[in-house]
Amino acid sequence: MSEDNTRLQYSDMILDRFMGTEWSEQERVETKALDLHALPYMPLDMKISEKALSKIIEVINSIDSKNFFYFCEAKDFPVNMEKLTFYGPGDYEKFWRDTKNAVDIENFESSQNFNEYKWQIDIPELKDFVESIPCNRLYMVESRNSQPGGKTPVHIDKEKMFHGMYNRIWIPLNWPDGNMFKITGLGDVHIEPGRPIVLNGNKFPHATMNKGSERRLALIVSADTHCDGFTDLLSRSHKKFLGKM
Repeated sequence: MSEDNTRLQYSDMILDRFMGTEWSEQERVETKALDLHALPYMPLDMKISEKALSKIIEVINSIDSKNFFYFCEAKDFPVNMEKLTFYGPGDYEKFWRDTKNAVDIENFESSQNFNEYKWQIDIPELKDFVESIPCNRLYMVESRNSQPGGKTPVHIDKEKMFHGMYNRIWIPLNWPDGNMFKITGLGDVHIEPGRPIVLNGNKFPHATMNKGSERRLALIVSADTHCDGFTDLLSRSHKKFLGKM
């Protein structure tokens, strides 16, 4: 058996065990007692309206499958996953490497030509919601879809420019039966389609799996959220959603 196949089998074994893990109530209580910025994730006190969400999903489902791609340089490669840039620069691979290699926000921004940043696919309902998220600068809005059988191995995100709750924002657009999203310390992530989640993925191992028969749609928003408006949003969200996590 080749080294790649051996690593893949080992990765799948770890994923299956991770997805089957149930954190004890004591472990969950201890995790939720952490400082806000040390938590694994936080649902945000904002949500895409049902009408807007339905339109966004309709448009994404109408996009030719040939336009979707998946780029990743991880050794344990995600399976049956899709990406598509809605907002950002034209060169996704450069953006991916720049965010991975930048030591902080300032270092990243010094390497970018923001004249190249724009809405690549104009969905007014998506644009309006994303622009309501408090931030200093928007970097990327991209699809992170999972086809049936899709999975992302247990991993920690590599971006050093994001920390704590000033991190990337994950937005589930739908959540068909058979989908799972787990993160260390709490287990199942609290999912509401249309509600953004800040993911402290640089610190906590996490993974997803689609065991269902439908395509799962989600977005990742990358931005500099070090601003008073986002700090207030985090504080409000912490009080409202900690008990639901």
